Amino acid sequence: MAGVELAAPPIDVSADLSADLSADVSEEPAWPVPQLQQSRPLAGPRLESSFTRSVWSWEPVSDVEASSFAGRFACDFQSFDQDAPWRRAEVLREVLADAQACTWGWSGSGRQRADSPLPGRIYRRSATVVFVEVVVRVTSYVRAGAVAGADGHPENDGERGEWGEPAGMIGRSCAPPEADSAWAAAQAWWVRMTVPVTRAGEDGRLVVDPGLLSGPAGEQAGER
Repeated sequence: MAGVELAAPPIDVSADLSADLSADVSEEPAWPVPQLQQSRPLAGPRLESSFTRSVWSWEPVSDVEASSFAGRFACDFQSFDQDAPWRRAEVLREVLADAQACTWGWSGSGRQRADSPLPGRIYRRSATVVFVEVVVRVTSYVRAGAVAGADGHPENDGERGEWGEPAGMIGRSCAPPEADSAWAAAQAWWVRMTVPVTRAGEDGRLVVDPGLLSGPAGEQAGER
């Protein structure tokens, strides 16, 4: 149809759009945006070992239970006999979380016996980690004569006497006998030590973990 003019569009499509494209689009939206946090990678060996951990290992350790076990450990830790040096390592290995610590606290020479444990102050780090301060009476010995046998006992087996496990026995002790022909008792002292008691991951039994005595307290508490 000749002579008909089209109406101009309401929006000028020829306008410069550079100003709109350069507009600041960094304004925060009206709705909250969740913040993504980078997750910490789980340690493979630790995660794998947690599947084999005993449920009993998470059972809380009571103050009485920790004190009794700490007193037992303190007596054995402070007892040794150079005539039977293997005895102490064998006994401590059964109650330590790390068996390599069974040789700590003794140079390998001399003879000493600890008894009369007196548990005192208790510090509880968590339900399964308890520090117990124990005082024990320690008696040192000096040589009184030659050793009768290679193990410090009479060479004649008939003179050793027979013995059996006492009723109610719960474990061995490395404390040497009070009387021995090769040794004479000397000075006695009261000795204090702090025993960190926890539960073994594999079966939940009570153990002493010397590693809990060193390092940041927060990290240690988080590991249990």
